[in-house]
Amino acid sequence: MATILTHHDKWDRNRIKRQFSQLVGLSIPIIIQRLGIMTLGIVDTAMVARYSSTEVAYQGIANSAIVSTLIVATIGLLMGTMVLTANAFGAENYKECGRIWRRSLPYGFAIGAIGFIVCMFGETILLALGQTDDVARGGGAIIRVLSVGILMNCLVLSSTFFLEGINKPLPGMIFMFIANILNVFLNWMFVYGHMGFDPMGAVGSAWATTLIRSFLAITLFLYIFFKLDREKYGILDKVDLKWSLWKKHRHIGYAAGFTNSIEHLGFAALFVFAGYLGNISLGALTIAFTIFGVPFMICYGVAGATSVRVGIALGRKDSHDMALAGICGLAFNGLICLPMMFILYFFPSNIANMFSEDAVLVAATIPLIALSVWMLFFDTAQTVMGNALRGAQDIWVPAISYIISFSIIMIPLAAFLTFRVTAETVIINSKLGTLTLDLSGIVPIGMDHGTIGLIECIIVASFLSFALLSSRFFYLTRIKKTRL
Repeated sequence: MATILTHHDKWDRNRIKRQFSQLVGLSIPIIIQRLGIMTLGIVDTAMVARYSSTEVAYQGIANSAIVSTLIVATIGLLMGTMVLTANAFGAENYKECGRIWRRSLPYGFAIGAIGFIVCMFGETILLALGQTDDVARGGGAIIRVLSVGILMNCLVLSSTFFLEGINKPLPGMIFMFIANILNVFLNWMFVYGHMGFDPMGAVGSAWATTLIRSFLAITLFLYIFFKLDREKYGILDKVDLKWSLWKKHRHIGYAAGFTNSIEHLGFAALFVFAGYLGNISLGALTIAFTIFGVPFMICYGVAGATSVRVGIALGRKDSHDMALAGICGLAFNGLICLPMMFILYFFPSNIANMFSEDAVLVAATIPLIALSVWMLFFDTAQTVMGNALRGAQDIWVPAISYIISFSIIMIPLAAFLTFRVTAETVIINSKLGTLTLDLSGIVPIGMDHGTIGLIECIIVASFLSFALLSSRFFYLTRIKKTRL
């Protein structure tokens, strides 16, 4: 491994001011764009929840158990586009930036095609996860409609990550703003049945989502092809797609995709647990996660910008700036989190009532929103550190950290905190006779916190993940100082 060369030996005031201002300048349009993604989901959930509490439960299990899992996996698999584009941009190798995008498009299409095929078996997968026939049928219908949107979203990611890697996140923000306006209109038309359409509920919202993702894929491609400097970025240059030439591109994606999938599968398991508790618990968790997703997506924009800034510093071979970018990312994330934590903690009932008029559903949602304050604090911090490591091209150690935090620790802890298993008398029949075991004296296992336990386990897992990832990042940039 080659040692990183540093341009400065200390962090003076000017250097900190420069790094922080550049991070904030890059973060704001990325934040708005990421928030736009979340707003699409909020509108979908809010409009479907007002249509039917049952339909929002179908929507929640479809998105959380399968569709969102596929999306976060594809985000990770295509993360190499952002990381390597930022590295090439930092090294002023602009034509390589264009080559990375050109390779990312067919790669993204292939990944999306796999997601499309998986969605065709949505109902079967939900049944295998132990959901009722009714929930599996309703969720499966939504997943089938979203299948094309999964494919188109991969093309959106390829173009978005490329633009962010070359410090041009503004077009993505503008197109996302337009998409949100269209989404409200399409949901109004398809969910409730206007302008000649029959009411379709959650399936109608899924159609709106698929059309929006198609719109974004097309507009971003046209912008890059016609508005960027095609000569500077080599947009029209012949690109060698030989498999071995872009191995690093894929390997970064493999690790990030695996990491994202591990984390999200852990969250998907929580929705499966909520499904066991009933439709009200499932609907409450869906609404709570949708609300939590707003501040999380804002902070996820900071995480994305942190990844780019770390990646650019790596392209310049500057370990001091890499570490400083990570610290500035954490600081800016904390500044953003504080006011949002205040709102979630003190106004949970006001927020919950915006999503549903069902008193039982609202009552179940309120404590989840209040408790998500601590989930927001630790989960966003660990996301910033995870993205900083991706920008530094650290591939597999973060993946191990996510396995420990969100699989080995979180899922068993969720079961322990959520349910309570009581011992009973067990009768075992065998050829040797009948054996009766009286287990009534054994202390019941589990805390029986219900849906609240699903939030508590995330807080624990996120804190552990933050500790592991931040230790790894600062070891690499301040102690080891080697190129990853």
